[in-house]
Amino acid sequence: MQIGFYHDAAGTRHAGGIAVYTQQLAAALSRSNDVYLYTQRGELSSVLSESDVTIVETPSFDDHWLHSIDALSPLTDQDHSKLLMTYWAARNDVIDHIDDHLDVLITAQFLDDLLLSNLTDVPTIYTFHQFSDGGLGIKLRDALSQTELILANSDDTARKVSETFDYDIGEVIYPGIDLDEFRPGVAPAIDSDDPIVLFVGRLIEAKGIGDLLEAVSRLDGRQELHVVGGGDERWVKRRARSLGIADAVTVHGEVPHTELPSYHAGADVFCLPSHDESFGMANIEAMACELPVVTTDLEGIETYLVNGENGLLARVGDPQDLADKLTMLLDSPQLRERLGTRARQDVQRFDWEEQARSLERFCYETLDIDDPADRPEPEPLSGV
Repeated sequence: MQIGFYHDAAGTRHAGGIAVYTQQLAAALSRSNDVYLYTQRGELSSVLSESDVTIVETPSFDDHWLHSIDALSPLTDQDHSKLLMTYWAARNDVIDHIDDHLDVLITAQFLDDLLLSNLTDVPTIYTFHQFSDGGLGIKLRDALSQTELILANSDDTARKVSETFDYDIGEVIYPGIDLDEFRPGVAPAIDSDDPIVLFVGRLIEAKGIGDLLEAVSRLDGRQELHVVGGGDERWVKRRARSLGIADAVTVHGEVPHTELPSYHAGADVFCLPSHDESFGMANIEAMACELPVVTTDLEGIETYLVNGENGLLARVGDPQDLADKLTMLLDSPQLRERLGTRARQDVQRFDWEEQARSLERFCYETLDIDDPADRPEPEPLSGV
């Protein structure tokens, strides 16, 4: 089968959840299929460079003048980049390449789906990665997209999408985990004589970083909080100072995804106190490293985490409950070991290979795909 993925940043060393999801699925599928990734030029992710995925690059549009009108436009900076990428693709034979080479094209963001489903002749699949509201983008996609095959990244997302738009969700393809990469026993990147709490995620309110800082300020004893992720690092440092815990908080910024296991290896507890999460890939990555997890009691997270069995759940937006759960783990090495061991066992089902097999089965069952042996070899794309 010949499968394409289309995402502006998925070819690069980008740590965002949808980009990582796209990279990993493409790499896993490439072991038994011809897989193409259409993406903007950048430093290639090692996940892709070590795979059999064929990369079809467009220029990078990071410095284009269109970004200067962000304040006057309802579209985001990334939306402008996507518009420019697809405009360039249509004028430089990339759309023809998609039509000539693929059995199916998979997108994961509304603007890509809206544009590509109307520009290409091959069947398109759209994957919902979250559904927190019925915003303008989703409404436009619903009205104008030609895509009939819909996937979701979690049972919670599938339920919300189905209830809002009455879509038939074809399959749930969960975010996966590379169990060989995310594992215990790797060399740690961080170290301390005091217990370490680790946060990995975007530094935004929805990820609960403010709640975590507040919770850490209420803990007794000595511990450190290490923060990994892109966003407003200065706000995190200012908030830590205002809470009197600046000396206990280290902000590392965004790091390559492949380096995350070394941060997990140096930590004692992982904490992601999200306010809104369709799944929470960062949690299962920590669990695969046998790191005990404290997170929030959201439906998407409860897909894999059972309170007291393989992690601890705190109430959303409740710093004191979060502090109480962290204290339980920091005070009990035995509880940390028990939860971490069970966590590693329970995330085995989210291996990327298993998610790729589910997607492959879905494509074969729903699409009329010719036997590859009967298909002529397509001509290579020139100039891309």
